Amino acid sequence: MTITPATRLYGVVGDPIAHSLSPLIQNRWIQEAGIDAVYVALHLQSREPAADFKALARAGFCGLNVTLPHKGAAFDAAVRTGPNAEHLGAANTLVREDDGGWTAHNTDVDGFELALEEAAGKRLAGKRIVLIGAGGAARAAALVIAAKGASLAIVNRTEARAVTLGEELAPAAEIWGMDALHRLAGEADAVINSASLGHAGQALPALPPGGGRPFLDMSYGKAAARTLAAASKAGWKTHDGLRMLVGQAAAAFRLWFGQSPDAESALAACRAVVAVRR
Repeated sequence: MTITPATRLYGVVGDPIAHSLSPLIQNRWIQEAGIDAVYVALHLQSREPAADFKALARAGFCGLNVTLPHKGAAFDAAVRTGPNAEHLGAANTLVREDDGGWTAHNTDVDGFELALEEAAGKRLAGKRIVLIGAGGAARAAALVIAAKGASLAIVNRTEARAVTLGEELAPAAEIWGMDALHRLAGEADAVINSASLGHAGQALPALPPGGGRPFLDMSYGKAAARTLAAASKAGWKTHDGLRMLVGQAAAAFRLWFGQSPDAESALAACRAVVAVRR
């Protein structure tokens, strides 16, 4: 890869960021498409991240992906917003416009919808889904699940946070504390874990027998390994978050370059890297 003054700059911003597979995915697609661009990982620790996002636009970045804990700041830094970002109040993708301002998008919705369909099928109306967690990842999940007409139960350690999530994005959702997980999972058609327990070395409460029902963890790699292993042992059909990761990345690529990349080959490359990291 030759970098010149004409090479366009893109990147992913987060804290931490060293684990991110986004550079692998996006640089693969950039090379396949013959685009004069480069995609880098940016570790941002900041008290004023929204100001830093504006500075990155002035520094010449044409587009950014955003991960924890900066999705709210990315939304605040934008001068325009796409519909999903507006609904969620958070952005995971920024596109720099001709006037130098960011437009905020949330492609986590696109990625999660693909992952959910792969795990639980496309027709979810009337099915009962349990969503664990009420953080940023859960917001995208709740939006998609509610739109598909499924019956949603949100389980979270802090019920007040789950109440807010339900009121804003899924008003018909039931709200429960984590102590209800075993019972609710026993009645569910699918269970989705959005809680980042694996990042802190924590585990979910024990699940009931799964009987082959789908269990989707929105994380991947080491962060999801413990949860997925426990779910698999209990008889659930497990799915990690790599499909969501690649799906949201593909949607971002389309926003930046107007092209649809080869998602399947990128997914295979990610799975190979994750297997080695374990």
